[in-house]
Amino acid sequence: MSLRENGSVEDQKSRGGRLRWWEWLLLVLGLAVMAAQAALASPLKSAAFDEEYHLAAGYAYLKTGDFRMSTSHPPLVDTLGALPLLLLDTITLPTDHPSWAASDYFIFSDVFLWQANDNAQEMLVYGRIAIIALAVLLAAVLFVWARQMAGPLAGWMALALAVFEPNLIANGRLLTTDLGLALFMTLTMWRLWVWLERPSRRNLILTGILAGCTMAAKFTGLMVWPMIVGVMALGRLAIGDWRFWRSRNLQSLIANLLMMAVAAYAALWAIYRFDVGLIPGSNFPLPIPAPFYPYSLWDTFRVIEEQPKAAFLLGQVSDRGWWYYFPVALALKTSLPLLGLTAVGLFIAVKDKGWGKTAVLWLPPLLFMLLAMTGRITIGYRHILPVVPFLIMLAAQVGKRLASRDWRFWPADNRQSPIANLLVLFLLLWHISGSLRLWPHQEAYFNELAGGPENGSRLLVDSNLDWGQDLIFLHQLLLERGIGEVYLGYFGTALPEKYGVVYRPLPGFMRFTAGAEIDAYNPYTPPPGWYAISETSRRLGLMLQNTDVYAYFQDKEPVACAGYSICLYRVEYPAGMPVDRVVVADGRSVADIPPEELGVVDGRLLIAKWVQPPGEIYPLGEGFARPEGFVPVAANFHGAFELVGYVLAGGETAVSPGQSISLTLYWQVGSGQVAAPRPSQAAPLAAFVHLSGADPAQIAAQFDGWPTALTGLEPGDIIVQPVTLSVQETAVPGDYFVRVGLYSPQSGQRLPLVSPVGAGDAFLLTSVLIAPPIK
Repeated sequence: MSLRENGSVEDQKSRGGRLRWWEWLLLVLGLAVMAAQAALASPLKSAAFDEEYHLAAGYAYLKTGDFRMSTSHPPLVDTLGALPLLLLDTITLPTDHPSWAASDYFIFSDVFLWQANDNAQEMLVYGRIAIIALAVLLAAVLFVWARQMAGPLAGWMALALAVFEPNLIANGRLLTTDLGLALFMTLTMWRLWVWLERPSRRNLILTGILAGCTMAAKFTGLMVWPMIVGVMALGRLAIGDWRFWRSRNLQSLIANLLMMAVAAYAALWAIYRFDVGLIPGSNFPLPIPAPFYPYSLWDTFRVIEEQPKAAFLLGQVSDRGWWYYFPVALALKTSLPLLGLTAVGLFIAVKDKGWGKTAVLWLPPLLFMLLAMTGRITIGYRHILPVVPFLIMLAAQVGKRLASRDWRFWPADNRQSPIANLLVLFLLLWHISGSLRLWPHQEAYFNELAGGPENGSRLLVDSNLDWGQDLIFLHQLLLERGIGEVYLGYFGTALPEKYGVVYRPLPGFMRFTAGAEIDAYNPYTPPPGWYAISETSRRLGLMLQNTDVYAYFQDKEPVACAGYSICLYRVEYPAGMPVDRVVVADGRSVADIPPEELGVVDGRLLIAKWVQPPGEIYPLGEGFARPEGFVPVAANFHGAFELVGYVLAGGETAVSPGQSISLTLYWQVGSGQVAAPRPSQAAPLAAFVHLSGADPAQIAAQFDGWPTALTGLEPGDIIVQPVTLSVQETAVPGDYFVRVGLYSPQSGQRLPLVSPVGAGDAFLLTSVLIAPPIK
């Protein structure tokens, strides 16, 4: 099947031709500019949300040949992204971690990048090199294809549009599958066009192989088959074969599709290392090649349907998405010059060759947009990134008309307009400048219709603007302003402390969704201080749990922003403002309690204190009365907390193995601070209570825990902590001692005792006799 017209081969030779030396130089320079934009920005950007998943899956596949971590995406792009990591000889793959055996890629990737290795940013930068190479290859393909299709000027237009397309640049330095899918889908359609122009078995098989790579890039790559069938069918209609489905041409069409499909599945099978077996979890009785592909495909779409995702669009929040989300995103995040040139290029292409012969340019993006509009995941422009190369190809068709100097769109229009040339040049310069002036923050690109990146968070968030990528810029911003610590509401999977950010965690998806400090956050009158809040967190709060958790900051102007994704706010209250205090002790988060129930009053500062029952808090010690059996002590830990007394239940100082001792500790909050070096890893504070012998290492019973959040505590607060010590059945009878202390679960360091002097880091509370069991 051929779509060639008379003279088309000669026309292609005259349009394309071989590149002269200066054209080669210009092409290499253009591609180098694209690579430089991405490569120079990469070390400045912290780990984006999904990057750890893709890097871990790809590296695990490379090193083990096991694709158990490639469940949500096929392995091709992830594997390519992990290839540069082979240059690093210090990487540890933690296959001994339980998450590997459980095929839990969420936990495994986190352990791989942040715990098993101490060079996470270096690993990311290396992995991104491969994706940058794919982006450069995509730009080169668009140059060649546009040149072949519409002549040299069209090729240069395509190159200029691609090299400075902000969405391609931003996704071209991210370790995700979106850029890879865009590349392989474009390659497939290019080779399909070549085969339609010059039919040969070689071109047919190559198209099939590339279609298989598209399938292996991302599961939505399966859309390549409706595209291929549609383009081929419209091609037949374009040459006047209106009855091809009733003729022998239908047999030829089916035979060609089958040959492509065999080549595609062979390529897919090779990517899965020629694995043959039963489909996991399926009742299908026969082994098939690459059985993990249909299994993970079904599992991925099942999870998508079962698990809602919070999305934001034009000030609205939804867990089901909007059918019009992606058309809106396309209109707001694609440069206006590219959109304008695309419209003109589509008009020119259809007018010159008709809808059928140009279907390879307009049908793929149309079908992909329709697919995206039917889905529930409406969280980012990146999901329609494969549309962008086809917009560029359509826009490049304008170059053909420029080269011919013929702008006669209508039969009656015989004018040749030099103004059109200047207008196209103006649009290209507008497109280029719009991307360059935003570097290195192209992921935050919004066009002038949207109001630019400054207005972006009012329209779209998540990977459109804020994907956790600006922790490095946040660290620099805090240093410049001399801010030692911030309250951080972070959206992302990276560890902020790995980038030098000193912070107290606020609610944020997905690292900070639970825990005492999160439950204690007061969204109505936040504690005074500096706040750094991701724009996605600000708009979506805790996603589906509480979308209004940052309502306090919605109308406040930030002091500054790290990039366009994390903004800095200062919370202050007037001196002498009346203060109310409330204790939340029913297990609910402060943010989940209605303000009227909590006691929020306009013009008054409400300080909320959170305690896990059966613990108690007496704000500033008011209302506290020493209970019966109270034994006063004075053990001051680092000036942060003082153990002021305890009560031993029943006054019993003797116990047998297998029995329990109950006591209650009474702490008073001091003015000292508790260091929290790794907030993402553990709670900031815990008390340890050991029943141990003369040798503290001889432990017969122990307790670890802390009942309150540190957020909201004030000097003078009294904390009541019930403790139960269960004596081991194997405990050796004898004299033991109750030793009490505080430590940081984040660092493992104990808080030193400053009083009594010389007592070390554990206070000896009382002695207990472990008596032999009564027979």
